[in-house]
Amino acid sequence: MRKAALFDLDSTLTDHATAFARWAEEFCASTGIPLSALMRAETLHGGARHAFFADLKNTFGLRSSIASLHADYRRRSAELVPYRPEVCTAMQQLADEGWELGVITNGSPDAQRRKLETAHLTRYFASVVISGEYGIRKPDKALFQVALDDLGVDDPAHAVMTGDCLLADISGGQHAGLRTVWIAHGRTRQHLDPEPTHVAHDVIEAATWLLANPPRPERPSPLALAGG
Repeated sequence: MRKAALFDLDSTLTDHATAFARWAEEFCASTGIPLSALMRAETLHGGARHAFFADLKNTFGLRSSIASLHADYRRRSAELVPYRPEVCTAMQQLADEGWELGVITNGSPDAQRRKLETAHLTRYFASVVISGEYGIRKPDKALFQVALDDLGVDDPAHAVMTGDCLLADISGGQHAGLRTVWIAHGRTRQHLDPEPTHVAHDVIEAATWLLANPPRPERPSPLALAGG
């Protein structure tokens, strides 16, 4: 029986908040934009990068185009992702216990692969499924099926999706037939949110739970054992 542990990338395997903070300091130093103003724009636009850079460009008269600002951000923030050896250790432990490992992430292929390289994580994953290469995004269950096919896992019940987004990762994984682990980062679910199989504080805790809760082989029915 093949079993798969699938992971989101940003804010699950990698520390997106630290990478963004490092980029913000560099960007403000090079443009003269006050860090407080940049963070207000980030809060206002909630990660919508086109609107975020349009706001900064219009407010501070930046010469670069919005597309150029966004492209530079994707490249540089990927280079600033911190290396976390404890995450590498957790992935190695899963691999040692026979888990097939995959990543399913929304984003630009170049940037997402660079993040994996910068975090020293590339070698652990036999499947890396990036939305930008398929023209669809999580929570589309087709992306989850690509990863299962890559890893040779026939039964989605033998796979677990771990991620920090209740819609993209948890709802998407559930619709694909997977068990799910939500990386809560201190948040709580609302009444109508999807309910994950397990809630973990971070990916290290999630990996510990996976090691303790592997999928169980189905027992043949008494009828099958009797040959009938």
